[in-house]
Amino acid sequence: MGGLSIRAVATALLCCQLLVTPALAAESKTLFRLTGSNTVGAELAPRLVKGYLHSLKATDIKQRSDDEHHWISARLDGHAVEVPIVALGSSTGFKALHSDSADIGMASRQIKQKELEMLARFGNLTGAEAEHVIGLDALVIAVHPRNPIGQLTIAQLRQIYSGEILNWAELGGPDLPIRPLHRDIESGTRATFDREVFGGSQPAAGNVYEVSGNAETHQLVLRQPGAIGYLPFADATDVKKVAIKAGDLAAVIPDRGIIATEDFPLTRRLYLYKNPSQYKPHVDSFLQFVESPTGQELVAETGFINLTPVALKMTPYPNAPETYRALMEKAERLSISFRFADGSSELDSRALKDLHRLEQYMDNADRELSLTLVGFSDQKSNSNITDIISRFRALKVQGALLRDHQLGDSRILALGAFAPLTADREQAPIKNSRVEVWIN
Repeated sequence: MGGLSIRAVATALLCCQLLVTPALAAESKTLFRLTGSNTVGAELAPRLVKGYLHSLKATDIKQRSDDEHHWISARLDGHAVEVPIVALGSSTGFKALHSDSADIGMASRQIKQKELEMLARFGNLTGAEAEHVIGLDALVIAVHPRNPIGQLTIAQLRQIYSGEILNWAELGGPDLPIRPLHRDIESGTRATFDREVFGGSQPAAGNVYEVSGNAETHQLVLRQPGAIGYLPFADATDVKKVAIKAGDLAAVIPDRGIIATEDFPLTRRLYLYKNPSQYKPHVDSFLQFVESPTGQELVAETGFINLTPVALKMTPYPNAPETYRALMEKAERLSISFRFADGSSELDSRALKDLHRLEQYMDNADRELSLTLVGFSDQKSNSNITDIISRFRALKVQGALLRDHQLGDSRILALGAFAPLTADREQAPIKNSRVEVWIN
């Protein structure tokens, strides 16, 4: 192969769109094409496509697969149709949008600045028309079942993957070399890990082993006593999970509740992106299906966390302000947390759709509910400013609910910079500036 890697060859084939045989191409109509994240494309995307076709009353729905290539075929209105899915990593999705070799890019992390610039001719790729958050995931840090280490800090993860800590004995474990497992540079899972642990893209240390995908990470963590790796929440049901501590927050092992609120430090969003300057009926119809209650049920069935609001009973923080502690004792928190576009006071693409989800939740409730919107701001030195910002954030959500969704029965609680979710300066403005939703 002239020294080319299997991934390089596969990517070259992707760019040429050699996805179907000539015979099939002649017989079948391609409804739309998905390319990108393996996390999204391995199981979730095929299930969503089949669900969408089923909603259209299609018949003879079938799937065939060849490694990271999947084809969903069916008969729709008497015609043969097909949806090809190529799952080679989040970066490949944006490249495919750029080359018009895909209609939808799948990503397990948000679009990067360089990708925004590459696709700028299409319009705003972070707007609600182009960027569709379809579910939530978390990176679970996994070690061998016999490894006694049960908790790590973000700083310790950084030291492990940068080669500063090389033996488990340095962390109170056995005298055993650490073997960190890392995804390849095209992977959105890798990009999420690098962003949360290092604050951005980071070259792999010499002792780091690059795996081909989540399946290899899973196998090696179970087989090799010194291994440590990260897996999507849905793929980590039978591995030993390590509790993660970020900043002053307590160490936690991710569960569905803490992922749903996006409070877990290694939580990530799953995305579908489209070209906002193009209108293709089946592309828009498919995206609407994915965001619908039926589509969100399929997200949950695949093992990810869907975006349908659920009420959660929370344990009061011992150091919480009295007003917040009283709220935590008597009320329930919804899994919705409103967040804002990076560097902006405007709600982000998920938040704009969560406004509709909150309205539907309130309409479908079997009892009278009142809302409390709890605003938080980034960690700053001036407490007066943080209090003002946190109140402004909550008022922004309250105004949108009242203006666009006729939900006026809500009160405001501003908590300033209390309970920051991260101490990382790059991520703090996005993660810490949020508005929680509580119901009485």
